[in-house]
Amino acid sequence: MAEANRMRLGRFEFAIDHGSFRRITACWSGPGWDFNFSGACLNDDPDEPTFLGGRIGVYCDAAPLPFAKAADYTGVAVELPGSYDEDSGEPYFAVDVGESYEVSDARLRLVTRDGGRYLIELSGTASAAVLGRPERLELLAWADELPDHSHLG
Repeated sequence: MAEANRMRLGRFEFAIDHGSFRRITACWSGPGWDFNFSGACLNDDPDEPTFLGGRIGVYCDAAPLPFAKAADYTGVAVELPGSYDEDSGEPYFAVDVGESYEVSDARLRLVTRDGGRYLIELSGTASAAVLGRPERLELLAWADELPDHSHLG
């Protein structure tokens, strides 16, 4: 996938219009990372839409991703076998199509930086519950780095 701000899920293509990430300093399950992407489907069937509302989200919520807070994340790459962290039981990434479904065997890479945003590459396998069979997910999109946040109080 060469074009930025695009995602592919099976045969469907999406224009990503939102991307952000931030370090979660405290959460009931421990520190982690939030990543959020969303966009509109470019080739859904208008007569029988697969994606109600024509949009999709890909995210993780305080996920225990194995990298630390840093001044620059350029070049950080993580491979996430399975769909959740075995130590904590917390999920990694999910696809949101009105309901959330797991993404397994995700690979996340922060490719390059431009000021306060990063070009992020994410790939994995979306659950069969999304399109009736497991499908490859590939995303390349810019994401703004947001200030650290706590999910506690």
